[in-house]
Amino acid sequence: MTYTDQLALLDAIENFSVPIIPPTTHFWMIRTKKGYFYNEFLSKRFVALAWNNISQETDFSESNKDSLKDDILMTFKEIHRPSTVINKCHSFIYEIKTNDILVIPSAKSSYITFALAGEYYEDDSKTLELEQNVIYRIDNHDVDINDVSCPYKKRRHMTLLRTVKNEELNYSLCRAISNYHGISNLDSYSKQILNALYNYYMFGNDMSFVLNVRKQTPIGPRSINNVLYGTTELLTSIASEECISTQVSLNSPGDIVFSLVNVKNLLVDNWQFIFAILVFLGGGSALSFKVPGAIDIVKSIFSAKDDYRIKHAEAEKAELEVLEKKADLLQKIKDSGINPESLKNPVDALLTGCTTLEVEPIILDDASAANVPLATEVQESPDIEDE
Repeated sequence: MTYTDQLALLDAIENFSVPIIPPTTHFWMIRTKKGYFYNEFLSKRFVALAWNNISQETDFSESNKDSLKDDILMTFKEIHRPSTVINKCHSFIYEIKTNDILVIPSAKSSYITFALAGEYYEDDSKTLELEQNVIYRIDNHDVDINDVSCPYKKRRHMTLLRTVKNEELNYSLCRAISNYHGISNLDSYSKQILNALYNYYMFGNDMSFVLNVRKQTPIGPRSINNVLYGTTELLTSIASEECISTQVSLNSPGDIVFSLVNVKNLLVDNWQFIFAILVFLGGGSALSFKVPGAIDIVKSIFSAKDDYRIKHAEAEKAELEVLEKKADLLQKIKDSGINPESLKNPVDALLTGCTTLEVEPIILDDASAANVPLATEVQESPDIEDE
């Protein structure tokens, strides 16, 4: 490994930051009409909602509610609860905010795409007559899934984050996604959604660290024990153990989630260096690049002072810069009241456990988020988007 590579790695640890999800973020599922519009939503970076007779110009006031309900019942004969349609349209137009997180299922919910909501807009070329014609053909199996464009007027731009297979998701989130509402609020599943999106994040006053286990064969108890022991010891060096909880969901693959509750103002000074090391060694995407021998470099931080004293006199300029950077990180860790020697065994245990469990990082990439097989099958179960 070159000294340039080593410095880049050490700088990444020193400048490490945790994604902060604003507490005002809301979470929404937008369905795709049996998957018919899923490919178009991803390729053209928008989501849309039905009922073209309702738009931004619609009067949603209480005094107009009865008239609006009558209009919906007369226009869409299949609708039985018009107030639900009104509420969903109002949510799509006014309640979804820029940077809210969208959950978008494909046909049969085989793939789930996560995205950031963008600005609302309307496509005036999408008329009510066009919508009724296209939806009639879909409901009567008169058109293939990739041979029809979304006829909905109400739209939102979006930025893709990640696409996953259904089986990679938390079980309770899968259950929530299985409902057939055209739009649903998923705020009660915020943690499960964020765990699917990030290896580590701060949401409100809580911080989470997620290990994505990808081992397909049976998992031995020692591997789990190594991960639990190593991670817990590292986390308790920066926060009180009373704040830490663990949730294990191992369905081969599965995840192990460590939550630090109400710790935003309780973390020790320079905690981010320990957390960066934890994330990096635990398979997280703390770094946007790969450095050969990086694990050895990270571990060597804990003995940096000794290396510095031994090699300082004869070190070349580039090597000296690396030694000084390691020594500086080590001193900051010590200044936080953390004994580096106490972390060596947990680090080794964590490395062993993560290697055995085939822990992999989550990569957020706009290109990979859209890189899923084109849907060719429709969902045959009812897709009632008015309830």
